Amino acid sequence: MRKTTQLVIATLSICSLMTACEKPKKIEEPSKNSTTLTVDATAYDKWVYVSFKEGKTVAITDFQNDLSWDMALHRYDVRLNGGQSGKGKGAALQTSYTDLDKLTAIPATGYITDVTDSIMLSMPPTYDVQPFNKEASRWMKLNTATMPPVYELNDNVFIFKTAEGKHVKIKFIDYINAENIKGHIKFTYVYMD
Repeated sequence: MRKTTQLVIATLSICSLMTACEKPKKIEEPSKNSTTLTVDATAYDKWVYVSFKEGKTVAITDFQNDLSWDMALHRYDVRLNGGQSGKGKGAALQTSYTDLDKLTAIPATGYITDVTDSIMLSMPPTYDVQPFNKEASRWMKLNTATMPPVYELNDNVFIFKTAEGKHVKIKFIDYINAENIKGHIKFTYVYMD
């Protein structure tokens, strides 16, 4: 009996240690009125465009003149339909909130529009100058001081303005799919207007 008890305790201890070594997976309970999407943004050579209104990705040929998209993803870069990226009213604001449901007021100021700057287009690194939103792209913290790079989700909720000027609160909740492939961006959003 004593050996059986010791064996059970030893087994539980080993299981506990093995679980502690695994990367914790954050489970986010979506808001009641939220939409959750996962976008395959694994390609370095293209942007994937999203319509918040439609709740899906959309095909775009002329992003700077098309108002049917709100956000685009290129790996971990974010483009919004405004500023130098489009004719819309897109802009971004990072909040100090970490819970979608607790963010209930729409700030009047502080939104940042898209600018043109350098983004990485391939591995090994090659770069190009394209429009994107630096504030919205802060959803992912990437530390390239070590190799391989260290990726960390920003836990804060953002407010994005859509092409039409509506306000969407959005939280990015994952960047890896079930097969452990990076670049599959999962986010939850709720219209505030």
